[in-house]
Amino acid sequence: MAEHKEVKADSKSKEQIIQAAAELFMDLGYAGTSIDTIAHRLGATKGRIYHHYRSKSQIFFDIQRTAMTRLMEATLPLAQAPLPAEERLKNMAFAHLELLLKELPIQKVAVQGLNRYLFENEGFRHSKPLHEINQLRDEYEGIFIEVIEQGIQEGAFINLPAHLLSKPFFGSMNWVTVWYRPRRLQTDEDIDAICTMLVEFSMRGLRQ
Repeated sequence: MAEHKEVKADSKSKEQIIQAAAELFMDLGYAGTSIDTIAHRLGATKGRIYHHYRSKSQIFFDIQRTAMTRLMEATLPLAQAPLPAEERLKNMAFAHLELLLKELPIQKVAVQGLNRYLFENEGFRHSKPLHEINQLRDEYEGIFIEVIEQGIQEGAFINLPAHLLSKPFFGSMNWVTVWYRPRRLQTDEDIDAICTMLVEFSMRGLRQ
């Protein structure tokens, strides 16, 4: 029982580090964030960080994994639902956008991170985790591509290669991480309204 509590506390501590680091990466960028600043944000010592991670890059990649895992968990059941492809894709897009808006720091770093904060001068040192993250991204996008392909076969979407249609589809959704700024008094209903609007806009580019 004590061991279970220790594992749970350890997991919560990691989640807190990931959240704090994501907020800092979002605000300061990768280069502007250090282990010291993450510890300061948490009101903790660097030892707490190093208990879980050996380096800043390990935290960065764990943010990527966390974001992709949560997106996959939210959208995969919707992709497998017994509904027409167009309805499934709408539901998947809504879930995708809802996570982007409600977990903005983590999801923004995941969406923009490998492009904006990528280790230009030391990329070779991170080839293995970079490959892993790219595989996760490809797997996630592949679920959407499969549903888009089914929508094409059902006559709901324009007859173009699904892997090409997925690019502007994701682009129109993920751009929200660039312009969206949460308001202090914003409600879940406000977020739902934004998601609904963006889903309709993104779906419009696929329809016949």
